[in-house]
Amino acid sequence: MNPASSSMARGAEQLGSAAFRQRHGLRLAYMAGAMANGIAGEELVIALSRAGCLASFGAAGLSLERVGEAIARLRAELPGKPLCFNLIHTPDDPALERALVDLYLRHGVETIEASAFMALSPAIVLYRAKGARLDDAGNAVARQRVIAKVSRREVAEPFFRPAPDAILDALQAAGELTAQEAAAARLLPVADDVTVEADSGGHTDRQSLVCALPALALLRRRVAEVFPAAARVGLGAAGGISTPAAIAAAFAMGADYVVTGSVNQACVESATSPAVRKLLADADLADVTMAPAADMFELGVQVQVLKRGTLFAVRGAQLTELYRAHPSLQAIPPAELARLEQQLFRQPLSAVEAETLAFWQQRNPALADQARREPKVLMGLVFRWYLGQSSRWAIQGAPERTLDYQVWCGPAMGAFNAWAAGTPFADPAARRAAAVADALMQAATQPLSQPAPVAPAAQAAPPQALRPEPAPAAAPPASFSAEDIQEWLMEQIASQLDLSPDDIDPRRTFESYTLDSTRALLILTRLEKRLALKLSPTLIWNYPTIETLATQLCKMALVKKIDMQAAQ
Repeated sequence: MNPASSSMARGAEQLGSAAFRQRHGLRLAYMAGAMANGIAGEELVIALSRAGCLASFGAAGLSLERVGEAIARLRAELPGKPLCFNLIHTPDDPALERALVDLYLRHGVETIEASAFMALSPAIVLYRAKGARLDDAGNAVARQRVIAKVSRREVAEPFFRPAPDAILDALQAAGELTAQEAAAARLLPVADDVTVEADSGGHTDRQSLVCALPALALLRRRVAEVFPAAARVGLGAAGGISTPAAIAAAFAMGADYVVTGSVNQACVESATSPAVRKLLADADLADVTMAPAADMFELGVQVQVLKRGTLFAVRGAQLTELYRAHPSLQAIPPAELARLEQQLFRQPLSAVEAETLAFWQQRNPALADQARREPKVLMGLVFRWYLGQSSRWAIQGAPERTLDYQVWCGPAMGAFNAWAAGTPFADPAARRAAAVADALMQAATQPLSQPAPVAPAAQAAPPQALRPEPAPAAAPPASFSAEDIQEWLMEQIASQLDLSPDDIDPRRTFESYTLDSTRALLILTRLEKRLALKLSPTLIWNYPTIETLATQLCKMALVKKIDMQAAQ
């Protein structure tokens, strides 16, 4: 399935599955997974899509109106590019899941990343089957693509198989699918790709990737013995994917693509606050813990969050203890209730109750009515108020709520920070999603025993073929002036971008020319040869314009010349 992964030396653009890249129109077999509440927002999707990566918009927790606005903006910013949006399973509110699918179908969203599914729902089957057809050769062709994110084999297996007949029959009987669409869907796996999610931020089963990925690959092979189309389903690796070594290991185990999460939240394009990005940049491997999940608090479900710099996990655990110990809010000791009002709610309990009931009356009237009748249900929803608000305070960067920030994060963040130490990526303000993706993938092609170079900052666009080095007008001079170097750099950049040297302004940043990391490193290699200097890949970060870089290189060449003369 993945012959390219057997050779790390073929370049970043050959890592992973060619079928996955072709299916989604990508340069790299690299995906940014959805982060809820729009943390994986428009800016992140735009940056990575323009760089030839796949990025899923984090629709979970957002209103239909907000998701519709995101679709409209991304269509305008990324003309001709397919979009990927998250669809989170909501078994307690199937109408919401169906409304989101209807929105995606209405706006022609080409791909969904399906997450948190415990079983196939009519909504996801409708999305997959709508528009499916048989081509002239009798092969089933889907109009929409599905990428399923799973962590368990029993959840993964239905995505390798066709949709259940019972669901397809019901949709056809309701007039939502034609007979032709249902017939084609019976020949298609529900998913085009299945992402194996190991230990990660947010909802996680904390699986080991080295165990889970081979297990899912074996499951795919066994399903393919009775349903051959399953063999075409791509297999992705997620959870802990934040260093070149992890990426190389995932591809070596047979992954068709890799999926990053926490590292993208730490990038400047993510729709979280600078305060959160700073906390993430300071995180170490052990600075994460489990805390109660807002959406499934009463069931005892937990999410993995950052614990350094915030008390959210501790306070969430206290709410869990109170919920288990008492039948109602009124049964909680008065001193404990007063502490909740002062530290967590920061307003009278009655105000939180009223706000909570008003929210659920609009979102799920039946649940609001149940809460009015059953004190235990009301207590759970009031505690959910704090758990839900804590993620919003973090996204907004509310300064008065710093200790309550809920930041979804896995140990991968600490691993990335360790790798980034001593590089420009150590600075949170320098973490741009496209540059991070290019740097990680490029370094993953290098022997793991060698230090991984960091790619220059670049808003990398899908490259054209690399241009050959322009022929020099004359033999290189014995010494260089800053003007000589500047002119040479302008010619090189113009050649790579198919422009005239007159179009290159030496005072503009390299980033502004959308010079991707592959081309930047190629120019740097040629420059090393021309100047007989060993140059660091971080030079373009430290001297971000042609003018400043040329001046610095001239100084370096002069210093080397003086050193050589002194040595003689």
